[in-house]
Amino acid sequence: MVIRPRTQLLTALLALVVLAPSAGAWAEADERLMVSFADPPPSSEARERLAGLGTVTPTLPEAGIWTVRPGTKRTVRADALRRAGVKSAEWSLHHHSDELVKVPALPLPKKFGQPRDPLFRTGQQWGLLGKAYWAPRVAARSVRPRIAVLDSGIDPAHEEWKGRGADDSPLAAGRSTIRSSGRWQDWGVEGHGTHVAGVAAAPANGVGIVGVAPAVRRQAEVIPVQIADRQGRSTDETMIKGIRWAVNRGARVLNISAGGPGYSSAFQEAIYWATERGAVIVASVGNEGAASKGLVNYPAGYRRVIGVGAICDGNPTTPDCETDPNGVAAFSTRNRTVDLVAPGVNVLSSVPKRVKFRLISPGYARKDGTSMAAPFVAGAAALVFANHPKLSAYQVRRQLTNTATDIERQGRDSASGWGIVNPEAASRFAAPPDDPHEVNDTLSRAHRLSLRTGGRSTIEATVDRHDDPTDLYAVYLDRGDRVRARLTHDRGWVELRAWQPGVRRITRAKRAKGLLALGGKRRSGSASVLTVTRRAPKNGIYYVDVGARRGVSSYRLVIERR
Repeated sequence: MVIRPRTQLLTALLALVVLAPSAGAWAEADERLMVSFADPPPSSEARERLAGLGTVTPTLPEAGIWTVRPGTKRTVRADALRRAGVKSAEWSLHHHSDELVKVPALPLPKKFGQPRDPLFRTGQQWGLLGKAYWAPRVAARSVRPRIAVLDSGIDPAHEEWKGRGADDSPLAAGRSTIRSSGRWQDWGVEGHGTHVAGVAAAPANGVGIVGVAPAVRRQAEVIPVQIADRQGRSTDETMIKGIRWAVNRGARVLNISAGGPGYSSAFQEAIYWATERGAVIVASVGNEGAASKGLVNYPAGYRRVIGVGAICDGNPTTPDCETDPNGVAAFSTRNRTVDLVAPGVNVLSSVPKRVKFRLISPGYARKDGTSMAAPFVAGAAALVFANHPKLSAYQVRRQLTNTATDIERQGRDSASGWGIVNPEAASRFAAPPDDPHEVNDTLSRAHRLSLRTGGRSTIEATVDRHDDPTDLYAVYLDRGDRVRARLTHDRGWVELRAWQPGVRRITRAKRAKGLLALGGKRRSGSASVLTVTRRAPKNGIYYVDVGARRGVSSYRLVIERR
């Protein structure tokens, strides 16, 4: 289903309510229950624990996520939650592609660039010119990590993607998770996946267009992962399986130009799993415009995902760009999920030749939507990896936001995030320091410190209210040991807390269960210090929690065991 603007938004949302049952609702026969284990068990044990609930299949077993297709029992979710080691059981929610269907706009003025691809040379790809901050020299390195396009598939017969021979295509390791087969070719009505892939990585092969990070066989390949049906509908299950497939086959950048409302803890675990393995995940934020303040689309809304909105093409006659031709498109979602913006209107890219809507020439068409903006950022992420091959996924995400060209209100805002992605600056400038302890957001992922009595550990890291609000550190203490944590931070609003052994949940409540000590929270225009000092009332593993209440803050944490 394609998300449409304004008057059709309510209809689309009502459709989602029907498609995605609430946590307590009974699912239809074709629905799936996603079960997450706190202790990822072996395959045989997982099936044994879930026996009798329905058909059990692996979704992301490495992270303890399995799918149950229920039988006729109406209490299947409640029953699953009572099984050993199960921490969550949620219905697999539905998502759609974030393409915006509109009437064709006026042609753009012609400009000339260096690639030989004719539609670029004649100025048809405005997104690679001018304010997009892209230049051929930043894409000159041919060795880049694999990009995975999780979508409706890619057309392997298209001139951009077929290569010069049977062994020359830059497409590799394709898979359909919606059909559980190797038939991953683009079957979408609008050719959405082929279009998205072209924006990110169309080869510089002298035909058609060129992508932000041009694909090269064996050096910079694209993994087609078909997660959606012909109308662009996908689910949590098909997306998570797609993430697993792509990461296990070497993708360092994953693009998901789709979304819908509804949080899933299993999906967030899948994002953490992929991030821990060095992957950067990029997703479109949706096309709900100003009406989207309280409407969060996932996966863009998950932590560690780069959410991308759309900017205009500079033409005041373009629909949704009349008010600010050089700013954020009127249809682009505006809320906390927006990290960056990129070209998202009148975007020219490849489509299967059967697609006839808004054609420029056979096999090439214009589309609008945050679906088109996300792959621009995915391509930029691949360029950062290419020019800084030793960077972690954490550093690439921060590099993209740190080097973005700020627009709208100064600093981060709900319309443009940190600003327009700047591939040239991100590829050229020195990267921020790594945070080797990430991901350490949850109790199970807390970074363990081995401190002897009298020992000290010093940590330098960053917290971000939107994407990395919590850093947790664990230290074993004997009864009577004294622990001292001293936090120095440079800006933002940061909180320091200590937690007792056995705490089940980290929250920001003033009287949270398991809270041992509160070091305070402080806004800071300059360096400020927070301190926690406590004696351990019993033996066990204690936790020190650095939490971002507002903004982004670099900090230095010193933990001493006395």
